[in-house]
Amino acid sequence: MGRTRGDPPRGIEPTAMIRVRAGIGYALTEAMDEGHCGLPVAELVPLAQTLLEVDPSLVETALADELAEGAVIETTLGETRCVFLAGLYRAEQGIAERLRALREGPLPWPSIDPDKAIPWVEGKIGLDLADSQKAAVRLALLSRVLVVTGGPGVGKTTLLKAILRILAAKGTRLMLCAPTGRAAKRMSEATGYEARTIHRVLEVDPKTGGFKRGAAV
Repeated sequence: MGRTRGDPPRGIEPTAMIRVRAGIGYALTEAMDEGHCGLPVAELVPLAQTLLEVDPSLVETALADELAEGAVIETTLGETRCVFLAGLYRAEQGIAERLRALREGPLPWPSIDPDKAIPWVEGKIGLDLADSQKAAVRLALLSRVLVVTGGPGVGKTTLLKAILRILAAKGTRLMLCAPTGRAAKRMSEATGYEARTIHRVLEVDPKTGGFKRGAAV
């Protein structure tokens, strides 16, 4: 007979706590593969229940055990209880701390007046920026770090082109990088500026497996 996802290993009862606890981790890993850092408890419990085909009370008990042992971490976002895999949660916290640190200090380019720069760059790129894009350009020019998110077609590339055009006009040294060679090539084609992979920018050291460059490049 065939086996399906969620079937217990042979010799383990369907309601065994070791299986239910593993199912919680599996559900969170599946969510991670879909781009989620964690899940609300209200989604995680029924998801694990469906996957494991067990009573929700067992899932809740298993979740409490996982939390007690530190395998997963619970935090409240707004008013929503959410659960994260411990390693991923720590990574997210580390990224947030680093972003906060990057905000500090003077801007790495000369003072730029967004009210003048935005209409100037609209003329240069031949496009009228949406209000949200104008707000993002303004924030980018006044901040040391900016995180831009959005799905395909929402205007991220146009926004990047506008920011780069303004900074280049001020003589700012630009360095574009992306996680993969394909992404770097796409960025170069879209912006007209050279882009490299992150590991190339940081210069991988084959002897140590680390990088020759650190935070300052």
